[in-house]
Amino acid sequence: MANNIAVKLTIGIPSEIVYYLTYAYNGGTKCSPSVTLDLDQAGPTSLKVPALAWGTTREYDSDDVLAASAGKPAWFRSLRPGAQPIGTATLARTTDNLNAVWTPFDGASHAVKFIIDGGNPLAVAPHIDATIIVGLRKAAGDVQFSVDGIHDGFPNYTLQINGKTVYEWDAVKQGEDPSALGGTGDQSIKIAWKTL
Repeated sequence: MANNIAVKLTIGIPSEIVYYLTYAYNGGTKCSPSVTLDLDQAGPTSLKVPALAWGTTREYDSDDVLAASAGKPAWFRSLRPGAQPIGTATLARTTDNLNAVWTPFDGASHAVKFIIDGGNPLAVAPHIDATIIVGLRKAAGDVQFSVDGIHDGFPNYTLQINGKTVYEWDAVKQGEDPSALGGTGDQSIKIAWKTL
Protein backbone atom coordinates (compact mmCIF):
# COMPACT_ATOMS: atom_id res chain seq x y z
CA MET A 1 0.00 0.00 0.00
CA ALA A 2 1.32 3.42 -0.97
CA ASN A 3 1.75 5.74 1.99
CA ASN A 4 2.24 8.95 0.00
CA ILE A 5 -1.17 9.91 -1.34
CA ALA A 6 -1.53 12.58 -4.03
CA VAL A 7 -4.71 14.68 -3.94
CA LYS A 8 -5.43 17.03 -6.85
CA LEU A 9 -8.29 19.43 -7.50
CA THR A 10 -8.58 20.77 -11.06
CA ILE A 11 -10.89 23.68 -11.83
CA GLY A 12 -11.35 24.70 -15.43
CA ILE A 13 -13.55 25.74 -18.31
CA PRO A 14 -13.98 23.02 -20.97
CA SER A 15 -14.26 25.39 -23.96
CA GLU A 16 -11.53 27.36 -25.72
CA ILE A 17 -13.50 30.54 -24.99
CA VAL A 18 -16.24 31.34 -22.51
CA TYR A 19 -18.52 34.01 -24.02
CA TYR A 20 -20.96 35.71 -21.70
CA LEU A 21 -22.69 39.11 -21.77
CA THR A 22 -20.54 40.17 -24.80
CA TYR A 23 -17.28 39.36 -22.94
CA ALA A 24 -14.91 36.68 -24.16
CA TYR A 25 -12.24 35.04 -22.00
CA ASN A 26 -10.06 31.98 -22.49
CA GLY A 27 -11.12 28.63 -21.13
CA GLY A 28 -8.81 25.89 -19.91
CA THR A 29 -7.47 25.20 -16.42
CA LYS A 30 -7.93 28.08 -13.97
CA CYS A 31 -6.13 26.41 -11.07
CA SER A 32 -5.03 22.92 -10.14
CA PRO A 33 -3.78 22.65 -6.57
CA SER A 34 -2.06 19.32 -5.97
CA VAL A 35 -0.77 18.07 -2.62
CA THR A 36 0.77 14.96 -1.09
CA LEU A 37 -0.10 13.43 2.27
CA ASP A 38 2.26 10.96 3.96
CA LEU A 39 0.02 8.55 5.86
CA ASP A 40 3.00 7.27 7.86
CA GLN A 41 3.65 10.72 9.31
CA ALA A 42 1.28 12.25 11.84
CA GLY A 43 0.00 15.79 11.89
CA PRO A 44 0.28 18.84 9.65
CA THR A 45 3.88 18.12 8.61
CA SER A 46 2.58 15.11 6.65
CA LEU A 47 1.06 17.54 4.12
CA LYS A 48 3.31 18.74 1.30
CA VAL A 49 2.00 21.62 -0.79
CA PRO A 50 3.95 22.63 -3.91
CA ALA A 51 3.77 26.21 -5.16
CA LEU A 52 0.20 27.17 -6.01
CA ALA A 53 -0.73 29.51 -8.86
CA TRP A 54 -3.63 30.76 -10.93
CA GLY A 55 -3.69 30.28 -14.68
CA THR A 56 -3.36 33.24 -17.04
CA THR A 57 -6.57 34.98 -18.12
CA ARG A 58 -6.83 36.37 -21.64
CA GLU A 59 -9.62 38.56 -23.00
CA TYR A 60 -10.58 38.56 -26.69
CA ASP A 61 -12.58 40.88 -28.90
CA SER A 62 -16.08 39.51 -29.43
CA ASP A 63 -15.51 39.77 -33.21
CA ASP A 64 -12.90 37.02 -32.85
CA VAL A 65 -15.34 34.60 -31.21
CA LEU A 66 -17.01 31.95 -33.37
CA ALA A 67 -20.60 30.80 -32.96
CA ALA A 68 -21.29 27.95 -30.58
CA SER A 69 -21.14 24.49 -32.14
CA ALA A 70 -24.32 22.45 -32.46
CA GLY A 71 -25.21 20.81 -29.17
CA LYS A 72 -23.08 23.19 -27.10
CA PRO A 73 -24.41 25.95 -24.84
CA ALA A 74 -24.23 29.57 -26.02
CA TRP A 75 -21.23 30.36 -23.79
CA PHE A 76 -19.16 27.43 -25.13
CA ARG A 77 -17.17 29.06 -27.95
CA SER A 78 -13.96 28.86 -29.96
CA LEU A 79 -11.69 31.51 -31.48
CA ARG A 80 -11.11 32.67 -35.01
CA PRO A 81 -7.69 31.36 -36.13
CA GLY A 82 -5.00 33.96 -35.51
CA ALA A 83 -6.99 35.90 -32.92
CA GLN A 84 -4.87 37.80 -30.43
CA PRO A 85 -5.86 38.77 -26.88
CA ILE A 86 -6.79 42.36 -26.12
CA GLY A 87 -5.88 41.90 -22.46
CA THR A 88 -3.83 39.45 -20.38
CA ALA A 89 -3.41 39.12 -16.62
CA THR A 90 -2.78 36.53 -13.93
CA LEU A 91 -4.50 36.69 -10.57
CA ALA A 92 -1.87 36.95 -7.81
CA ARG A 93 -2.14 33.94 -5.53
CA THR A 94 -2.81 34.62 -1.85
CA THR A 95 -3.56 32.28 1.03
CA ASP A 96 -7.15 33.56 0.92
CA ASN A 97 -7.84 32.96 -2.78
CA LEU A 98 -5.96 29.69 -3.42
CA ASN A 99 -4.78 27.43 -0.63
CA ALA A 100 -4.46 23.86 0.61
CA VAL A 101 -4.14 23.36 4.37
CA TRP A 102 -4.12 20.57 6.94
CA THR A 103 -7.44 20.26 8.75
CA PRO A 104 -9.15 17.92 11.22
CA PHE A 105 -11.83 15.71 9.64
CA ASP A 106 -14.16 13.27 11.38
CA GLY A 107 -12.86 9.70 11.09
CA ALA A 108 -9.71 10.68 9.19
CA SER A 109 -6.10 10.32 10.23
CA HIS A 110 -5.12 12.89 7.59
CA ALA A 111 -7.07 15.57 5.72
CA VAL A 112 -6.54 18.53 3.42
CA LYS A 113 -8.84 21.49 2.86
CA PHE A 114 -8.77 23.21 -0.53
CA ILE A 115 -9.80 26.87 -0.37
CA ILE A 116 -10.66 28.59 -3.66
CA ASP A 117 -11.96 32.17 -3.93
CA GLY A 118 -10.52 33.63 -7.11
CA GLY A 119 -11.86 36.28 -9.47
CA ASN A 120 -11.17 37.33 -13.03
CA PRO A 121 -8.15 39.68 -12.90
CA LEU A 122 -9.43 41.53 -15.98
CA ALA A 123 -13.00 42.20 -14.85
CA VAL A 124 -15.23 42.81 -11.87
CA ALA A 125 -17.09 39.52 -11.77
CA PRO A 126 -18.19 36.82 -9.31
CA HIS A 127 -15.38 34.60 -8.05
CA ILE A 128 -14.81 30.88 -8.52
CA ASP A 129 -15.64 29.56 -5.06
CA ALA A 130 -14.93 26.15 -3.55
CA THR A 131 -14.15 24.76 -0.12
CA ILE A 132 -13.47 21.04 -0.30
CA ILE A 133 -12.10 18.75 2.43
CA VAL A 134 -10.60 15.36 1.57
CA GLY A 135 -10.09 12.94 4.46
CA LEU A 136 -7.84 9.88 4.31
CA ARG A 137 -7.16 6.90 6.54
CA LYS A 138 -5.70 3.41 6.43
CA ALA A 139 -8.10 0.49 6.92
CA ALA A 140 -7.30 -3.22 6.69
CA GLY A 141 -4.34 -2.66 4.39
CA ASP A 142 -6.21 -0.22 2.13
CA VAL A 143 -6.56 3.54 1.90
CA GLN A 144 -10.01 5.02 2.40
CA PHE A 145 -11.21 8.50 1.56
CA SER A 146 -14.15 10.76 2.32
CA VAL A 147 -15.03 14.15 0.82
CA ASP A 148 -17.11 17.05 2.11
CA GLY A 149 -17.47 20.49 0.61
CA ILE A 150 -19.13 23.01 -1.65
CA HIS A 151 -18.39 24.65 -4.99
CA ASP A 152 -20.07 26.88 -7.57
CA GLY A 153 -22.12 25.41 -10.41
CA PHE A 154 -19.55 26.78 -12.89
CA PRO A 155 -16.97 25.90 -14.17
CA ASN A 156 -15.85 22.23 -14.05
CA TYR A 157 -14.40 20.58 -10.92
CA THR A 158 -12.42 17.33 -10.88
CA LEU A 159 -11.01 15.73 -7.73
CA GLN A 160 -8.40 12.98 -8.09
CA ILE A 161 -6.66 10.83 -5.50
CA ASN A 162 -3.53 9.04 -6.74
CA GLY A 163 -4.69 9.78 -10.29
CA LYS A 164 -8.13 8.21 -9.79
CA THR A 165 -11.08 10.54 -10.36
CA VAL A 166 -13.29 10.36 -7.26
CA TYR A 167 -15.52 13.37 -8.02
CA GLU A 168 -16.38 15.25 -11.19
CA TRP A 169 -18.71 18.17 -11.89
CA ASP A 170 -19.32 18.94 -15.57
CA ALA A 171 -20.97 22.35 -16.03
CA VAL A 172 -22.13 21.52 -19.57
CA LYS A 173 -23.82 18.27 -18.55
CA GLN A 174 -25.38 20.06 -15.57
CA GLY A 175 -26.77 22.82 -17.78
CA GLU A 176 -24.86 25.55 -15.94
CA ASP A 177 -23.39 28.78 -17.31
CA PRO A 178 -21.18 31.57 -15.90
CA SER A 179 -24.13 33.02 -13.97
CA ALA A 180 -23.64 30.05 -11.60
CA LEU A 181 -20.53 31.81 -10.27
CA GLY A 182 -22.84 34.00 -8.20
CA GLY A 183 -22.94 33.24 -4.49
CA THR A 184 -20.33 31.29 -2.57
CA GLY A 185 -20.79 27.68 -3.61
CA ASP A 186 -24.26 26.25 -4.09
CA GLN A 187 -23.25 22.70 -5.05
CA SER A 188 -22.57 20.26 -2.23
CA ILE A 189 -20.15 17.32 -2.23
CA LYS A 190 -20.77 14.53 0.26
CA ILE A 191 -18.85 11.29 -0.26
CA ALA A 192 -19.01 8.84 2.63
CA TRP A 193 -15.95 6.70 3.39
CA LYS A 194 -14.90 4.57 0.43
CA THR A 195 -11.89 2.41 -0.36
CA LEU A 196 -9.59 4.01 -2.90
